[in-house]
Amino acid sequence: MFESRSRPLQLYSFKRQILSDLFLQGELFHAALESIFLSEETAAKEQGKDISGYLSSVQHVLKDISEVKALESAVQHETLQYLGLVDCVAKYRGQLCVIDWKTSEKPKPSLKNTFDNPLQVAAYIGAINHDASYDFQVSCGLVVVAYKNGSPAHPHFMDPDLCSQYWNQWLLRLEEYMDRN
Repeated sequence: MFESRSRPLQLYSFKRQILSDLFLQGELFHAALESIFLSEETAAKEQGKDISGYLSSVQHVLKDISEVKALESAVQHETLQYLGLVDCVAKYRGQLCVIDWKTSEKPKPSLKNTFDNPLQVAAYIGAINHDASYDFQVSCGLVVVAYKNGSPAHPHFMDPDLCSQYWNQWLLRLEEYMDRN
């Protein structure tokens, strides 16, 4: 009888540990990217032991990124009353973008495979464009999916029209949330 009760607890504990490890890898990956953008190469290499696959995965994308304007930066849309933490705002192939770095063990070759990530990027763009703390406007987004095994990351560019479509979807979702609460 006690054995059957402990098994779900063990499974729950195991799942919790896996989620904890995934979040830690994501945090380490973000910290390493921040170090790279801030030209702290040695810090990135030291952090990179557990995340070396992810860093290898994004190398071809990093070559197309320039003029970083914000890293791990808080944004707020006062009118719509939401907050967020933007991973990066930089130019990607010459276009200023909100860049959202994601880690995955499964391939996500198209934007639709990233689920709600485009909505998140659109929400960040909206917040930045309405936040007086930022002296620039953004109209493009980029979701970069990096892989643990080091295979080339999938960069999913979102042009202004696509960002606008996701912004409208975000507004609907936000309205539903506000109505419920």
